[in-house]
Amino acid sequence: MIRAMVVGWLLALDGGVALKPDASAPPEKKALSAEDLEVVKNLELLENMDSSSELELLQELSLDR
Repeated sequence: MIRAMVVGWLLALDGGVALKPDASAPPEKKALSAEDLEVVKNLELLENMDSSSELELLQELSLDR
């Protein structure tokens, strides 16, 4: 009995916060900045540039030997 009263009291004090998110509501989408959109569009190019710089570094290191 006391346990049920404590649970009821806690639920009354939760301020209306849902215990589970509403599954029918779509998740909020945050707007991307212009810079973020540019990065997303050029992600493959940026990854290739990163791997090519690693290759250049490895080549330089092998020449030093």
